[in-house]
Amino acid sequence: MMEEEKQYPSGNYSKSNFLIGAKYKSTLLENQITALSLYKIYRNEYKEDKGRMVCSIEASELRKLLHKNKGSFYSQLENTANNMASRTIGFSDPIKEEFVYISVIDRAEYIKGVFSVYFNADLKEYLLNLDKNFTILELPIMLKFKHGYSFRLYELLSSKLYLHKNTTKIENTYKINFNLSELKLEMGVVNANTDSVRRELNKSKTPDYDKAVAKAEEKNFNSWYEFKRSVIEVAKKEINEKTNLNIEYDTIRSGRGGKVCGINFYVTKKGVDEETIKENKKKLDMTDIEKFIFYSNVLKLFEEYNLTIDDIQPICVDADFNMEKIENAKKLLDNTSNVNNVIGWIKDCIKKGYKSAPTKSKQKFMERETDIDEMKELEKMLLNR
Repeated sequence: MMEEEKQYPSGNYSKSNFLIGAKYKSTLLENQITALSLYKIYRNEYKEDKGRMVCSIEASELRKLLHKNKGSFYSQLENTANNMASRTIGFSDPIKEEFVYISVIDRAEYIKGVFSVYFNADLKEYLLNLDKNFTILELPIMLKFKHGYSFRLYELLSSKLYLHKNTTKIENTYKINFNLSELKLEMGVVNANTDSVRRELNKSKTPDYDKAVAKAEEKNFNSWYEFKRSVIEVAKKEINEKTNLNIEYDTIRSGRGGKVCGINFYVTKKGVDEETIKENKKKLDMTDIEKFIFYSNVLKLFEEYNLTIDDIQPICVDADFNMEKIENAKKLLDNTSNVNNVIGWIKDCIKKGYKSAPTKSKQKFMERETDIDEMKELEKMLLNR
């Protein structure tokens, strides 16, 4: 059956970013069963047992959804149940000498053709009361993956987009960076649950991920070449083909010989043409020196208005480092009288793409809008104090 002909349940589900960012080794089948379970919780299709949320699905339906062959599916389910019930997640504070570890699923069973998972009651707050710290994922996308590393990388990138953590943005393209060793732990390439790795991770609140990976007994995809070919390239191809995201990447290098120590991913929602993606990537890759030169040129352009480097930086970001947009705003400013808030006025012109000077009424509205925003910021600052 061709990929396009396969039928998947439609709908979304939410997953706690705490669970997405947890470091553990897991199979594709485990991840997809977890996705189906969270989908059921999201739709209130679960029952409770001693405070635990129980999600059940008939094995025949599970096989159909995941397109598994009949022969080995029972043994796959048994291995999956064993792995899911033995996995723990947690955190430690070596300074306070405190730690917490809990099992995610404390029971997984297959009885009379029905596969059920029992989520630990202590995890309820990470499954139901998510507040803002979660990511919305599309179930059909998560069930299409054929590689576990694709599943995990897509989850991680999606959560960074939701959190705006370790991200910078130009128009529709986000730059997301990962430390290479931490990424290996988060994707399950290196098993974070072995004693030697866990001991290293628990030494500090800011652990040395390189040392943790070096302590790992498993040496899968140890070199950058192996990791790139067998993990990153495979995941990139599948994500670009099957999801709503398009990803490209380059490496972060350091030390003698330029050893790869991290990865920059450039993530764009589908529908943006390749030329725009290339241009956005180029802007995101500007060096500090290039940005300084750009700021200097903009300062010179607005010399008569006595702006500072702090005034210029947000203007450049709003303009996506596009000098033409800034020059257009400058021309409009020169042809407009009685502008009380120069910076806010320029930012509005850039954001709203004005091609000619706004009318007096629109200009007053813009200035009032900017003044209100500044008052709100001042109010927030005072309240925080």
